[in-house]
Amino acid sequence: MAVALAAVLLGVPPGHAGAAAFPPETDSWIQVQTAHFVLYSNAPDKRTLDLGRRLERFRGALSRFNNKFRVDPPVTTFIYVFKDDASLTPYKKRFNGRPVEMSGLFVGRPDGYYIVLNGERHADPFQVIFHEYTHHFLENNLHRVPTWFNEGLAECYSTFRADDKTASIGLTQTDHVLFLRDHALLPLRELFAVTTSSPDYNEGERRGVFYAESWALMHYLMWDKPERKPQFLRFLERLSRGEDPNTAFPASFEASYETLENELRRYVRQARFLNTALNLSDLAVDNVAKVAPMKKEEVLFRLGDLLAHFDEDRSAEAAEHFHEAQRLSPDYPAAHAGLAHLACLAKRYDEAITLYDRAMMLDPNDPATCFHFGQCLARRPPADSLDGADGLPPDLVRAREMFGKTIQLRPGFAEAYVEHARILIEWGGDPGAAIPLLEAARPLLPSRIDIVMNLAALYARKGDRERARDLVENVLARMNDREAVETARNLVRIEEGHRAALQPSVAPQAEAPLGDPEAGEDPQDDTLPEATGHPPTGNRAHAADITTYNRQVALYNRAVALANQRDYKGAIAILGDLLKKVKDEGLREQINKFLVKLRRDAARYQKFRG
Repeated sequence: MAVALAAVLLGVPPGHAGAAAFPPETDSWIQVQTAHFVLYSNAPDKRTLDLGRRLERFRGALSRFNNKFRVDPPVTTFIYVFKDDASLTPYKKRFNGRPVEMSGLFVGRPDGYYIVLNGERHADPFQVIFHEYTHHFLENNLHRVPTWFNEGLAECYSTFRADDKTASIGLTQTDHVLFLRDHALLPLRELFAVTTSSPDYNEGERRGVFYAESWALMHYLMWDKPERKPQFLRFLERLSRGEDPNTAFPASFEASYETLENELRRYVRQARFLNTALNLSDLAVDNVAKVAPMKKEEVLFRLGDLLAHFDEDRSAEAAEHFHEAQRLSPDYPAAHAGLAHLACLAKRYDEAITLYDRAMMLDPNDPATCFHFGQCLARRPPADSLDGADGLPPDLVRAREMFGKTIQLRPGFAEAYVEHARILIEWGGDPGAAIPLLEAARPLLPSRIDIVMNLAALYARKGDRERARDLVENVLARMNDREAVETARNLVRIEEGHRAALQPSVAPQAEAPLGDPEAGEDPQDDTLPEATGHPPTGNRAHAADITTYNRQVALYNRAVALANQRDYKGAIAILGDLLKKVKDEGLREQINKFLVKLRRDAARYQKFRG
């Protein structure tokens, strides 16, 4: 998701598609490596270092929010600092072909976070950057974050300020205070029901009330009323278990909605608001920074990579940057890798793999190239040959090697573990090899339900029923997604059925089924439907049937992963194709239910994006 400080630049002619504007020859670019960020900049060194320090200080402040949360994203964060608006304009987001006016932009992708800043002194892009960074921080740690909580906390942290001695968190949003003094508050019952597709989130004045009230409620609970904070945390805990806000609220706050609404009205009319002031030394910020000049081909590649990660419609401009880098330095490996990535996105797999082979020959140890090469090999339609190791197509054998090398080179690259495990899951065999990969990915991607669902299914396939149940009932059930819990329970049942079919001579143990209240389950969930699929039994249970089923389950979970990233089109395409091939009744039922939900969510998301 990309958010900018935006208004259409009227009077600026739309750029011609594919006509890229390269940075001037006179520009001097540097790369700055701080403790947690990489900056590319044509701004003065001093200004670039100052911006890097501000981001490191913000990260330090965010790390104090919850010591159980992972503060660093599972990917590298790349920051582009442009010396002025003129040098930024060719790389701005576009609306109807025109550059969008902005001083800051944040784009989150599975393989990297991209931040764009206008480095001019008079520009202050950080409020939007801090806001969006907070969103990604929450969404990496929590699944289905309540919208009011997500926006309220992001607004509280967006005003972060720090100098060489002190740092301030939760400074007053004066505009929100004044707005709420002139407008009626939303009843809390309605505030808690708002989603990103609601009118209150998207439409004019109602949007203003929602944002301002979300900030005010969060600020009040975190800064003004210390006695309310434990109650607030209990409320969030109940919501995370999927409890309805209308029952969770009185049980947590020991008060009615009306009581807290009256407190909030008084709060926005008071004269002074508290915030947190810290000694900068308390944040333990690492100020070490390495500065290095960038070659022209490096600059072109990095700017092309930025364009490639904005939107698909900027791929032609990205390719021009990569080609120009290649022209300047024919053996520059990143240029070949960039062109390969674009070819793979366009599904020109043979061309992409030829380019990746060239890039790997020039630099075999770049983790991003290894990762994207693995993805491309895994996506190319398999040939009929299964001559590779472990009965895998040769492309998938190489893909596993690439993901394994990515993990070796960059152990914190979470998606490499997921992609590696996906190959093992889809092609069946011993689940033991995939389990350690997903267990390593879980702490890096704690909000990803597809990882938990796949792990539960794998443990059930392995015969570890206790661990499978624990993941569903004690991990997934706390992630505020009842549909995911129901799906996981059904997948585990089906896996257990398939396993039992392969071992017909072993008498099943008399254990409570998943979802039974006597097995430690909340009684409110015991009405979830049983899986209706029946695995092949007796002599008809062949390894080929199990392998096919395993691949189908893995494809289902791949669709779940894409939906989590809001790639609804990709998820629907996978499920639509899968539905034509699946024979298991239980899995077909799950696919049909999920398709209905995805189409509804896709329509809402398209409306939200306008």
